[in-house]
Amino acid sequence: MTDVLSEFAESASNDFGRLLQGSAASMNKAVLEKVTSQGHPKIRPSHIALFVNLDVDGTHISVLAERAGISRQAMGVIVREVESLGYINTNPDVADRRATIVTLTPLGIEFCRLAIAVSDEWNASVAALLGAEQAELMRQQLRQISGMFTATSAH
Repeated sequence: MTDVLSEFAESASNDFGRLLQGSAASMNKAVLEKVTSQGHPKIRPSHIALFVNLDVDGTHISVLAERAGISRQAMGVIVREVESLGYINTNPDVADRRATIVTLTPLGIEFCRLAIAVSDEWNASVAALLGAEQAELMRQQLRQISGMFTATSAH
């Protein structure tokens, strides 16, 4: 059994998915650390699933959960936490009183603007490391990879 686990660990160390996931996790952590140090100390990594899935006009909790790939109950917990921090508002949907619409508050907008600016800084750092042409090529390749698996899962 230990042989297969050693093989698994070796295979995983060169797996594109693991490498991409590790890179994304490192970058997301760095961005969040900088954003939290600049005035948003109570935002946690789990809260980001809410922000990245919100629509401009507001979004139902069930849609947020589906987009984030988590249960409605788990998203409900995140919504309550982020609302208690003042970043979002929740209101009943006028078309369906059983549904709740989530929208950003001014503090939520401020947070998103800062997160965008910090993310842009990190993206520029990556582009500087790789060079502009390589960075653009990598973006195109990552879109191709994402599209390849999106098309595969649709079948």
